[in-house]
Amino acid sequence: MKAKQEEATRTHGLQTALAVSAALTCVPVVLFGMWTGLSYLYLLTGASLAAPLQCLRRPQHFVRACTVVALALLAWGVLGVFLGMFLFWPAAVLLLLAGYANPQRRPIAAKIMGGAGALVTAAVLAGSAWFAWDVVIAPSLAKPHTYRAATEPGWFRGGIGDAEDRLREFGASYVTGNESDKGSFLEVRFPDDLSPERRAELKREIGRLPGIKSVELCSVRDCG
Repeated sequence: MKAKQEEATRTHGLQTALAVSAALTCVPVVLFGMWTGLSYLYLLTGASLAAPLQCLRRPQHFVRACTVVALALLAWGVLGVFLGMFLFWPAAVLLLLAGYANPQRRPIAAKIMGGAGALVTAAVLAGSAWFAWDVVIAPSLAKPHTYRAATEPGWFRGGIGDAEDRLREFGASYVTGNESDKGSFLEVRFPDDLSPERRAELKREIGRLPGIKSVELCSVRDCG
């Protein structure tokens, strides 16, 4: 009798695991949001997933919390689609599964929901790991293959054809220019197998161009 009473006042382990998985899947999303100017939105949205975890000893409240938060995340994902809020949809799906995957009431359905939740969680975490490697880790480990030269404002607006032809003779593979609030820059890419001596010659030649203020290597993350 006592064991049954405890079960009635505690959320089933499968439901708890799915709710925790929902919180875990939003961690990479929140970390991604910290890179943007909308970090506060990602933090507040991610914090909402903690609500069901506060109701683990009250099963009825847990189901309501999972349902309300999940539906709110789905709606918020539609309204904030251009802000990236749709990235919280996998967490919303997991919360819906958590709310109704009760083996005591739905033995077979709960197993199916648990399996679906495991697949969603694995897919999100694998995708997040791939994104982190491809966008953050790999570029940080890769050796730079681009020189970035600070130029006078609008230096390249007249075209960079002459500069490109000149720099190709010293090993440049691609030359482009860009301008932003950070300044005006000439970016010169070179092959990874270009020898150190040729790289030094290329850098010196870039510095000899009129209107060039400084030349330095640019990381793969910043210049590709």
